[in-house]
Amino acid sequence: MMTSKKAPGFYAGMLACVLAIAAAVCYGVVFPGIEYKEQVFDIRICVILAAAGILAAVLLLAGERTAGFAPALLCLGSGVALMLFINIAIWPVSDTIYGIEPFPQITQLVVCAALIAAALVVGEIALYLRKYRPA
Repeated sequence: MMTSKKAPGFYAGMLACVLAIAAAVCYGVVFPGIEYKEQVFDIRICVILAAAGILAAVLLLAGERTAGFAPALLCLGSGVALMLFINIAIWPVSDTIYGIEPFPQITQLVVCAALIAAALVVGEIALYLRKYRPA
């Protein structure tokens, strides 16, 4: 009987990779044409999220020696992307909350922020879980 050596941390890390890539795609598809007093799109967020998700997946799939670096890379990438996203989204959100000038795409903004934050949280959880079972 063949048993898998993969532990819950491996699957949590892969989920964080998928969330990071989904956030990059969501942000890259929805926000390029949107402007609100200034541009609401920053290509660096897409690149950082996609690169972190893909590189972390490669590190997880490469084996036991490199799997420990994947969640750290995910946390770094999604954390930096979240800070850049907050820097861009602060004006539309604050203007909408205070009723100054409503941002019509606030739902898309919240969904994208939730995906980036979920990638960060799941990556952080995967950081402390074992990726592979001991032999």
